[in-house]
Amino acid sequence: MEVVQRYWMIELLAFWEGQINTKPLMKSFGLTRQSVSPLFKQYQEATGNDFVYDNKRKAYQITDQFKPHYIDQTVDEYFDWLNYGKIPTFPNTAIESTQHRIEALARFVSPQVMRPLLKAVKDKTAVDCEYLSVSSSDPQGRLLYPHSFVKTAGRWHVRAYCDMRQHYLDFVLSRFQQVDYDGKTSEHTEQQDTLWSTQVMLVLAPDSRLTDKQKQVLENDYGMTDGQLNIITRAALVKYTLDDLQIKTKMLEANPQAQQLICVNYADIKQWLYD
Repeated sequence: MEVVQRYWMIELLAFWEGQINTKPLMKSFGLTRQSVSPLFKQYQEATGNDFVYDNKRKAYQITDQFKPHYIDQTVDEYFDWLNYGKIPTFPNTAIESTQHRIEALARFVSPQVMRPLLKAVKDKTAVDCEYLSVSSSDPQGRLLYPHSFVKTAGRWHVRAYCDMRQHYLDFVLSRFQQVDYDGKTSEHTEQQDTLWSTQVMLVLAPDSRLTDKQKQVLENDYGMTDGQLNIITRAALVKYTLDDLQIKTKMLEANPQAQQLICVNYADIKQWLYD
């Protein structure tokens, strides 16, 4: 692994978690504990970012002057590494690509918001936060018990039990104004979140108003079997899944070519929609 990739990983963990210890670096790089310390020093010399070692936590803490040099500072980058071990390459010369992707507009997510949320999800504990919803003009204080992060429609949200609403809800990460780690052990875990643990099947098919040839095109596009496509999702994610697929449930598009796909088992899944 190249040195720049090692620097990238040090920076990624430090930026999003606020601290870093030797274990993930030893595991990812195949280094000994003795080899990690010089690597930290090399990174600090290369970037000017200093760490403060905390003996109690046995971790290197970042300072307020920490400035990223190798990461792109998106939460997607962190979760790609956390979930899939994805580490980018850093070519020395520009490469002409034949690929072009239209990416969704990125929602800004602050590392000061993510650090306590990540710790609370890991520890199964609470956070005290200020959250600004679309329906409210002022931030509201809430005690949340987060258990999972979800990306949908180009934005990340956290699934959490809200002590104020006495219910499991979804909170958009970019709308948190402030988050503080509370540490109170959660009695409202992922297992108690009924909508999260309930599996739901969505049965999709080409819009019935299309011609047979148009239907065959869509069946081939999506690899359908017998003219249908079955998707398993969580009850809490039914609406998000349909929205991402641009499938309307309240009304059909006037032009069937604009609609393309419909949900044929709407009666079975409408209880999970929150329109």
